[in-house]
Amino acid sequence: MVAWVPGASRGFGIGIGPYKGRNRERTMLRKLSPTNRQADPVKFTLHATAPARRIGGAMASAASILAFAATSGVSAESLAQPRDTALERAAAEYVQYREDIAAIEATPFTSAETTREAHRRLSAHTAEELSRGWVAYAALVAADTPAFREALEKEISSRKKVNGLSGADAFFAKLAKDPAYPRQLAGADEAISRVLAMTKHDAARFATLGEAFKEQAYALQKTSWGKAKIPTGSVRLSDAESFARSRPSATAPTFASVTEKGVTSPSLASVNSAWNPDWGKDVGSGRMTEPNAQVIMNRVLHLAARYSVGGVNAKTVDVYAKNDKSNSCLSFAALTLKQCIAATRAPYEEAFCLGEHALNDTASCIGWVAGAE
Repeated sequence: MVAWVPGASRGFGIGIGPYKGRNRERTMLRKLSPTNRQADPVKFTLHATAPARRIGGAMASAASILAFAATSGVSAESLAQPRDTALERAAAEYVQYREDIAAIEATPFTSAETTREAHRRLSAHTAEELSRGWVAYAALVAADTPAFREALEKEISSRKKVNGLSGADAFFAKLAKDPAYPRQLAGADEAISRVLAMTKHDAARFATLGEAFKEQAYALQKTSWGKAKIPTGSVRLSDAESFARSRPSATAPTFASVTEKGVTSPSLASVNSAWNPDWGKDVGSGRMTEPNAQVIMNRVLHLAARYSVGGVNAKTVDVYAKNDKSNSCLSFAALTLKQCIAATRAPYEEAFCLGEHALNDTASCIGWVAGAE
């Protein structure tokens, strides 16, 4: 119960609890009566109790935050609660494969450890992680496309109501009714083009390294260490499995993302080279040559739209970050790689297995969406 209670120095305070001090109140009221108008004026002051100060402080803080946002040019979205990073975490699994490719590219063929380390790194990625990670990363690339971002800004700023909803809520209602709705947005084609180019370029870089390994397989036959006997295939397979189990999970960095008019862009190029959409080998634009690629692209744009408007979480990533064809292809490639490694007895043979199945097959399994051969 909130009550007005007499305070010290002929003032009033705000109290929480039973009303007290009736005699002192009567005295105060007599001083205020018409017969006492000529008496010394009574000065009133307000003294907030501790609970009231806490409430008032919270309200003042909120007001200060809003005022700061309004006067400093900082968007209101930047002061909101932390975003769900489920999409970035899934994408990190694919980007980690990129990082392994770069590390292997930088390692010269000088000993049997070169192929051993390459085998550990490349076999540490599961088919599900790579296929899901590619979809998640592709969604971030789409979300980073200026035309797609502008189309989303226009979409959520529309005053047109959908089932009584407007803004972002109306947009999410459209997504719930038609998961492929983002494909209808003005910037969708440009976003798809960027995703296809990224995919084809990545596949080209994977395949280029794959061909390099196969060439080294022939060159290593002219070296003593390239033909030297190495541990049995089962021992090397066990070693690779141990490496995969002990390796830390892929983590997503903090993006220098930009949020304007309720729409967020991840700014991938600001992170590091492994997250840059231009990481791959430029071999021109990609194109969808299979009907199933359209389905995958709809999922990519759905996740991109949800990420940009703040509606993505672990559940939506689990549902939409799927590429069944790539997953099956990568699973078969991993099995073939194990069988090939099991039959090898020298580094040059191992190099061939890695080039053909860990690299070239992966390039095909990922690149098919963009028409990569």
